[in-house]
Amino acid sequence: MAGQMVHMEVAYRLAERMGIDEGKAEFILGSVAPDSVYFSESYLEKKVHSHFFENCGPWGDTQDYDQWIVNIKSFWNKYVKNEMNSKKKAYLLGMCVHNLTDYWNDLMIWRVLQKNMLKSMSYEVFKEEYYPEAQALNKWMFQNSPNTAEIFRLLGEAETIDFEDYVTADNQNTMREHLVGNQYNIQGKIDVSGHKYFPSEMLMNFIDVAVDRIVSQLEEFECYA
Repeated sequence: MAGQMVHMEVAYRLAERMGIDEGKAEFILGSVAPDSVYFSESYLEKKVHSHFFENCGPWGDTQDYDQWIVNIKSFWNKYVKNEMNSKKKAYLLGMCVHNLTDYWNDLMIWRVLQKNMLKSMSYEVFKEEYYPEAQALNKWMFQNSPNTAEIFRLLGEAETIDFEDYVTADNQNTMREHLVGNQYNIQGKIDVSGHKYFPSEMLMNFIDVAVDRIVSQLEEFECYA
């Protein structure tokens, strides 16, 4: 799954492309809200639900990508399509964007690197090599994106909400404090030039392509079309 800075960068670019102004802060918050379940005691089962991942296979080993899209579209039709409150609609749309971003990250990053790296190493070694590089790239993105200051301003302004059995305001508040005060409170310059498997060029290409593809998918959902 993509890191939170990547999620917010994708969402910010989508907001610019789609002309989302009212509720923009809530849209950014929604784009990371599904990950707030990690601050819940029972996050293992909650993350499947918040990521609309039911019946898609084991976590981390997607077996049915079509079902994932069906689940996202079902959420859109049930909750987003007819929501009249603009801020809440933007927030719920952000949740859809989060999971579409993870969908493309799974296909374009996770699976591609698995295919390349598992030729020469075990799955456990692959994870040991992949995760540190992915985490470093998220911090690198935080330091190098021209949108970081505006993204975090919007994140700080957003109104957190409890939504059904998906996410809670308390978990989102805890996550937001963690992102600002811990995860992205970075000392020193992040250097990713020595990455062996997941270079910055791959991440930047992913973001560009994912934004284009998600715009097309949302248009198919009749969202802001």
